[in-house]
Amino acid sequence: MRETVSKRKLLCVILVVLSLLVVVLGIAVFVERALERRACKLTYATLIGKYAARYALDPYLVAAVIHIESGNDPTALSKSGAIGLMQVMPETGGWIAQKLSMDDFSEDMLCDPETNIAFGCWYLHFLLERYDTPVAIAAYNAGQGTVDKWLADVSVTQDGALVNIPYPETANYVKKVTHAYEKYRQLYKDAF
Repeated sequence: MRETVSKRKLLCVILVVLSLLVVVLGIAVFVERALERRACKLTYATLIGKYAARYALDPYLVAAVIHIESGNDPTALSKSGAIGLMQVMPETGGWIAQKLSMDDFSEDMLCDPETNIAFGCWYLHFLLERYDTPVAIAAYNAGQGTVDKWLADVSVTQDGALVNIPYPETANYVKKVTHAYEKYRQLYKDAF
């Protein structure tokens, strides 16, 4: 009879330990997810959803570009002069404003999250109409003129497709956006 009681106690201890492990693992997963969400914020989900839908874009790609370009800072200013969430260059902003028949464009409008996301989404759509996704992301970073030169260079293309991005910064940018895209899809799967 003592053996039966000891086996029951041992079984109870094992069940308690297993239950505690499940709780601890659950807490660890929750904390990890919270930390990832803190690192990969989705601050402008409504605007991203609105303009991604308008320009037939994957909203997670837009969120990833914003994350990598500005870290969700609407006042971000790059060394090269790109402005806002999606780091739109003032010249590009002026060009986009013309394409959108916007007569009252001024550079400071690029600090407005809605204008910046609208312009960035329009431009990303424009690039995706010309290139496949990785090349469009490269063009968002390096410029379409640069990418067109790469596509004409047989040393970095194969059968007309870009297989080697010559600028390490741009190659790294494409990797970072792609990684952030996967993270946003995982962390915010029901956001859009």
